[in-house]
Amino acid sequence: MGKGISVFTGMKYTLKENITYINNSKALGFDTIFTSLHIPEANYEKAVEEFKVIVAEANNLSMSIIADISPRAFTYLCADMNNLKSIKDMGLQGVRVDFGFSPKQISNFTNNKFGLKIEINASTVTERFFVELEEYNPNYEMLQSCHNYYPRLNTGLSINTFNKKNKMLKKRNIKISAFVPSLINKRGPIYEGLATLEKHRFLSPYVAAKELFALGMDNIIFGDSIPSDDELRSVGDINENILELRVNLNNCSSIERKIIFDNIHENRPDSAEDVIRSTNSRVDLHGGTIYPHDNTTRTIGSITIDNKDYLRYSGELQICKKTLPQDDRVNVVGNILKDDLILLKYIDDETKFKLK
Repeated sequence: MGKGISVFTGMKYTLKENITYINNSKALGFDTIFTSLHIPEANYEKAVEEFKVIVAEANNLSMSIIADISPRAFTYLCADMNNLKSIKDMGLQGVRVDFGFSPKQISNFTNNKFGLKIEINASTVTERFFVELEEYNPNYEMLQSCHNYYPRLNTGLSINTFNKKNKMLKKRNIKISAFVPSLINKRGPIYEGLATLEKHRFLSPYVAAKELFALGMDNIIFGDSIPSDDELRSVGDINENILELRVNLNNCSSIERKIIFDNIHENRPDSAEDVIRSTNSRVDLHGGTIYPHDNTTRTIGSITIDNKDYLRYSGELQICKKTLPQDDRVNVVGNILKDDLILLKYIDDETKFKLK
């Protein structure tokens, strides 16, 4: 899995600002760059000149760079569509081919001899497209995909559409990327955020990125540039391999804090109807005792630990999936932050998660 940024040349930000942004993102854990060479609002003469500098900087930092390209963009770059060597020689690791390319052309591109990855539009793929593509013997090892970002309000993908497209791609072992927006610096000319999922348009990029990883994305990319330092840092800090949930705590004993934070939790393989049950929490308490406290009503997202009165269940950590009544045997030790509650539905049988 990976994390990426978008850099748009020929637009609002200066070349110096973009170079600084690239270096900051690299330092904060980002490893890929997405750029586009067919934005209608861009100054193309300026964009191509700056594009070459951006590519050189990406290579200097060992960051992979993919360019969204159209047939017209080949002309701007003085490149031959029938010979991708000139594109590879520019320092690109791949090109995203969208409007204007036939399945035959895309298939031919995947058989290039230069190690250039060919990225298709994950948001628009259909089974019919793959039937046509496979008529021309594509090299699936060189094929990857990236969803669209949607600048206009109300036009982003639904979860159902997103999952339907991803299912087609995963069936063919094609890696998938998707975009999260910035809430601070939105790209013009619409300034409504560059998100893949409509539900993410006004959601913090930290939560949006975690949801995309939970949905099986191989790579998430900031659509807008340039996000704030806090946004960049928060996404850079995400552990892509485990679902992390932020918590607020009540007054807890040292034993309870140890249970909460010292474990990588794993939901049981026989998922409960009402709660998420950590298989790793009911451990040897080293002679300690969990006494009753905060035995209050449990709401969605409540974090609970069974106290000594629950006998052999003492020490079991749970997260509530529904409102449950007060129980003197159950301590309510904290709650999942409101923004992170949407992630609970991705904890399934044997899903690993961490509280922070």
